[in-house]
Amino acid sequence: METRLSGWWLSWGGCALLLLACLAVEHGPKCGVDQYEQHERCCKKCPPGQKVETECSGESDTVCQDCESGRFQAGWTKAMQCTPHADCHQYAGLVVHMGGNAQRNVVCRCRNGTHCYGQECESCQPNSACGPGEGVRQEANHVNDTVCVECADGFFSNVSSATARCQAWSSCEEKNLIQKTKGTRTSDVFCSEEARRTHSLALLLLLLLPLAVLVVGAAVFALRKRRDMDHQHVHQNEDKQPAEEDDEECSASPIQETLLGGQPVAQEDGKDSRLAQQEQV
Repeated sequence: METRLSGWWLSWGGCALLLLACLAVEHGPKCGVDQYEQHERCCKKCPPGQKVETECSGESDTVCQDCESGRFQAGWTKAMQCTPHADCHQYAGLVVHMGGNAQRNVVCRCRNGTHCYGQECESCQPNSACGPGEGVRQEANHVNDTVCVECADGFFSNVSSATARCQAWSSCEEKNLIQKTKGTRTSDVFCSEEARRTHSLALLLLLLLPLAVLVVGAAVFALRKRRDMDHQHVHQNEDKQPAEEDDEECSASPIQETLLGGQPVAQEDGKDSRLAQQEQV
């Protein structure tokens, strides 16, 4: 019986001690974000740009001091040392992008034309160039390399560049020229003025062809009409010619003259009267 009672008291005693410990923890100091616990009390932290020179004690609070030149502290701290500024090594291709102070670190960045190599950006490497037939979709920056894309149909690139994008083919029609050669991914279309002249001449001839047909047709019709009129005039002249010959024959017939010796003497047209005079003699 005594053994059971002693065990019971021990169990209750352990629970009581545990409860007291929990209460002690619960009622301990509650420090803010700009404080830290030291010697069962809340001590202040040092603000950005400073470090702890002397920790707090039971009688005094924390003593802070400014960071040395070339060092910084970005937030509230209980550290006794400031962090050194980053060193932008030129041999690694880094340059100072933004200077540091007691509250901010130096910002390093790769020089123009290069980008970071590795996640920590401890060195830099040259930006990649997009070759012929490719254009830049996204230019490189100090962190990422160039992103290239193949030129789509209707676009071309004939250079190797880390900044040039694909260009659209030229429009020969806008230049009032004729396209002679189709473009490719690496070359532009070829426009020709000579081809335009040939095309214009062919178009002009095509437009003048109906007019030429009309002119030739009119000329042929006029020639036929003239020929028909000439034939008609010739036939009319042939019909009049016999009548005129009859009139001439009548006018040229022998003329009855004075009877000579009881016989008529005829003189033909065109002979003079000397023959009659000689006969009279």
